[in-house]
Amino acid sequence: MIKYMRLVGIFVLFILGFSSALAQNNPSSQYNKSFVIDTVSNLRNPAMGWVLYEEGASFLKKEKNYNPEVFWEEMDAVNTSAYANILYIRVPWKVMEPKEGKYAWEYNKEYQEYIRKAEEKDLKLAFRIFFDNGTPEWVYDAGASSTLEPPLSRKNDKLPYFDDSIFLSKLHNFVKAFAKEYDDPSRVDFVDAYGLGRWGEGHGVTLKDQSNYKMVIEKVTGFYARHFNKILTVYNLSKNDWHLSKPLVYDKLGFLPRRDGIGSHWFDDTEREYMDELFPQKPLIGEGTYWFGFSEKDTTYQTKKPFLDDPRFPNMKYWTDALSVALEDALANRSNTFDLRTPFETKVWLEELPDKVQKFITYGGYRLYPDSVSVNKNNRKLTIDHFWRNFGVGVLPNEHPNWDNKYKVSFALLQPESGKVIYNFVAPLANPGTWTKGSLYSYYNLNHKIPKTVKSGTYYLAVSIIDSTTGKVGIELSLKSNQLLNGWALIRKYTIE
Repeated sequence: MIKYMRLVGIFVLFILGFSSALAQNNPSSQYNKSFVIDTVSNLRNPAMGWVLYEEGASFLKKEKNYNPEVFWEEMDAVNTSAYANILYIRVPWKVMEPKEGKYAWEYNKEYQEYIRKAEEKDLKLAFRIFFDNGTPEWVYDAGASSTLEPPLSRKNDKLPYFDDSIFLSKLHNFVKAFAKEYDDPSRVDFVDAYGLGRWGEGHGVTLKDQSNYKMVIEKVTGFYARHFNKILTVYNLSKNDWHLSKPLVYDKLGFLPRRDGIGSHWFDDTEREYMDELFPQKPLIGEGTYWFGFSEKDTTYQTKKPFLDDPRFPNMKYWTDALSVALEDALANRSNTFDLRTPFETKVWLEELPDKVQKFITYGGYRLYPDSVSVNKNNRKLTIDHFWRNFGVGVLPNEHPNWDNKYKVSFALLQPESGKVIYNFVAPLANPGTWTKGSLYSYYNLNHKIPKTVKSGTYYLAVSIIDSTTGKVGIELSLKSNQLLNGWALIRKYTIE
């Protein structure tokens, strides 16, 4: 009996091995592949993830012992580049163009070194140019009016009148030059395409004539839309100008909403409803409320400062409470980005709240991956069913007009040894920019015939999300590394006769 059972076992193993060989080499076969998600790794994908923040202070040198060199020294001390994807540079126009036609990226060596270090750390750049006490003097010398003059005549703050024709003309010239340098998605993720008002946030916009408000929004956003054609353009979400920005900016120009004040009452219920209206076609580019000072070294919550007693999120005793509340608020509002921010605040995040940092890596933004793929193969003819998920709360902003749905699901044949792409083809119905958390996205009966120009041989059949403007893998998939080769998810070996 034992001998008989051994013979049966050997026979079964033989049949299984023979069947496997047939599935591998027979011209006709069916194969199903399931994938295992990676929820831990920091994915270096566009327009998502943790953000470092330069508020322009290091360039203005208003704070003692704080400059661009110190910024990177303190950021490097806690290894921020291992967690962050983006460096957001909110900087006054007068820093970027101190003299007309003399730009920081061409003439300011300190600025050039600052940017070089960011790119050396594999950080994408993002920008906001603002004008609140930041407009170059040469603009006023050319005849532009300021709030130190009538009708506002402010004694302390010098802001331009944004409906001044000279100001708008000089700004247009700057935006054109700015775009020539930075409209490059290999270096830059997004640009705040407005920057007016207090801190560039869109409120307190100074105008000679209030009836020009619509014209100014159209003009300034139009400058950016005209000259930035490749990177994402964003606009600060605010109930103050929603009646104008919704039709003129979000609908007509396709800009993404950006909102600061997350984790505070400043981001109110009305604006949260606006964001719900825009999502998922437009993800939120989010920024937390700023509680810290540049030189603040006390991690206890400063209740002596009345504005920190937030009515929406009361009973926050420590800085870590405020940051934790803001993180949960960002996730609840499906934010693609959130800020580690300035060096000291980043230090608090990484040393005192590492679990919270990991939580945003896991759930913030988008985490796209194939759930499974089914392949019916008949030599060069393929029929493919593929299924996808998004584990993150945000969304890939594929529908922004400057991206124009450039990220596409693509299947490829790879050389087994090198992973070199020999041939690839796009799955036309699958748009990763529409995938949101909690759903399975199913695509059936993708039929494709491998052309005879592809030589007979054995390849890996694989799938990924490519940038169709370059033909290369464009999105890191949220998969365990042993399932990937050069960014492609391996489905099976595939022999063509």
